[in-house]
Amino acid sequence: MRYGDIDTEALREAVRDECAAACFGGGIGPALMDAFDADSAGEEELIRMAERWGIDVSAYEL
Repeated sequence: MRYGDIDTEALREAVRDECAAACFGGGIGPALMDAFDADSAGEEELIRMAERWGIDVSAYEL
């Protein structure tokens, strides 16, 4: 799916928040790695990560 301009910093924060929540649910390994990767991910990779975590990327379109 193609998106318009994305507020990448807000999406990056949402991915980190989702990963932090997953850590408390027992998925520490993958969630921790994605949380660290979110900091350096480009826009396309960040969108893939967000979709993998079930985040509605369209909510972050400008």
